[in-house]
Amino acid sequence: KSNIRELEGSLIRLIAYASLTGRDISLELTQEVLKNVIDQDDKAVTIDTIQKFVSDYYQLKFGELKSKNNSKSVALPRQIAMYLCKNLTHASLPEIGRSFGGKHHSTVIHSIKKLNELRKTQPDFNSLITNFLESFK
Repeated sequence: KSNIRELEGSLIRLIAYASLTGRDISLELTQEVLKNVIDQDDKAVTIDTIQKFVSDYYQLKFGELKSKNNSKSVALPRQIAMYLCKNLTHASLPEIGRSFGGKHHSTVIHSIKKLNELRKTQPDFNSLITNFLESFK
């Protein structure tokens, strides 16, 4: 867990359940008690999963989104991936930028603004991004 409060809550839940049922804490009990928490983590969207998804969709090599290549065939997919990262993860702007080859957080902000503008002015593009967002839910 990256969130200490969630971790602490899970531990308290496990201890309370073991105490109430008189069972010893074991791997099986932990999996039983924390099943919904574990299942949520399996579905967690990460920057890597978004990068892989966008790379596959645009038929790019995984590393191209992290490269310094600014050709339109790479730049737009990179901007889309940054936009998705901001909307689907809890990552900070600097963290997203670092995950794309050390880009500055202002580059991420530019990508988000550009995608918002494209979504407003191009209905087909808006549908594409909406479909991308839905595919992660």
